[in-house]
Amino acid sequence: MMNSFAELRTSISLKVVVIGVLILLLLIPVAMIRGVIEDREAVGWQAQSDIMQSWGGEQQIGGPVLILPYELVRATQYGERITETGQLQILPALLNVDVELDSEMRHRGLHEVPVYTARTLISATFAAPDWSGLGIDSAEVHWDRAVIAMSISDARATRNAPFLEVDGKRVRFEPAGVRIAQLPPQIVAPVSFYQSEENRDSSLALSIEFDVSGTRTYHVQALGDETVVNMRSNWPDPSFFGAFLPESHDVTHTGFTAGWRVTSLGRTLPAKWLESDLEQATVETAALGVELFVPVGLYQLTDRATKYAIMFIGLTFVTYFLFEVLAGLRLHPLQYLLVGFGNAIFYLLLLSLVEHVGFGIAYLLSATASAGMIAGYSLSILGNRRRAALMLGILSLLYGFLYLTLNAETYAMLAGSIGLWLSLSLIMYLTRGIDWYAIGRRGGAQEEMSL
Repeated sequence: MMNSFAELRTSISLKVVVIGVLILLLLIPVAMIRGVIEDREAVGWQAQSDIMQSWGGEQQIGGPVLILPYELVRATQYGERITETGQLQILPALLNVDVELDSEMRHRGLHEVPVYTARTLISATFAAPDWSGLGIDSAEVHWDRAVIAMSISDARATRNAPFLEVDGKRVRFEPAGVRIAQLPPQIVAPVSFYQSEENRDSSLALSIEFDVSGTRTYHVQALGDETVVNMRSNWPDPSFFGAFLPESHDVTHTGFTAGWRVTSLGRTLPAKWLESDLEQATVETAALGVELFVPVGLYQLTDRATKYAIMFIGLTFVTYFLFEVLAGLRLHPLQYLLVGFGNAIFYLLLLSLVEHVGFGIAYLLSATASAGMIAGYSLSILGNRRRAALMLGILSLLYGFLYLTLNAETYAMLAGSIGLWLSLSLIMYLTRGIDWYAIGRRGGAQEEMSL
């Protein structure tokens, strides 16, 4: 029985199984650290929500839309007269939107979020009203109640009162709730242009100017028969999104400029419609805009680092196992476990420091602390400084490789795959001449090698 126990203690196969089990067990504290990262990230989202509440949300601008109320009297088959009221809604023939986004980072505790103030100038031209196919005519329209409606998804964040300018006359917009079902809540301004009969068969040109604050995204609904949008900002990392990408753009480290030109073929709304005839159409298919993109957040980087934990722990354990096989050492599973905890604590140190000093410095401090601790422990369990220095070098390469991989946004997966391939190739090269069965038969009396 004693012989059987001794064979178990020196069994290479059993040692491999134990190491595999330890690697799996060490994924538990790593998973717990990932849970802490998720909690901290949730706190970050709450901080962002608080900033949006006080500064302004993600802004969506829609319009302007010309609204012409009408009253139609119809006679039934029984001779009764029924009055129908509604509104004719008309989109502009030409819509120009000029936007200047003045962006900055706002902080709430340890967390930050990109915000902006958008100086927006809208100019639009409406063709003369066309009554064909509508079932109403000019005489049934209440021209004195004509209004221009425009939607701002978070109108409370306007920094000045938006105004409408027609023929040199300025009129302030007022809240109106939802006058047009297909748009977010709107503001409206009266249009006196049509009160003169001679203007009712003429095109209408107007301009709208306002400043509005928002967070992260700003997008415009391309509702004109032809829509031209020009945008510029001091934000260096824009992410353009929506149904249309910019026709032209220029991105530098000091900001960006972008321009769109869109025709009416990109929207689901017709050029004109009666309120009762259109209920299900949406303007989302005509959206275009920009997100003030933060390339990779601190919590995203930290969480991405934890995904490589199994590689770190596995390669570290394999290195110690090779020391056992090639240098005739004997390490206890508890020693493996302590080294594994040393690898795992790197991620906790990284998370703790990253909120205070930024990712680069936090990574350097955490990697130095973790690698130094493991190397110091290795000096005792591996028996000499040369082996401990080799262990420190391997850990330094691993941490350096991980840092480069985390910062290689486009090639992160490629870099990780190549790194794993190189590591496995090196292990296979170093162990290519080992007769594992012979080692087992010798009961653990491995051949001494100069490591």
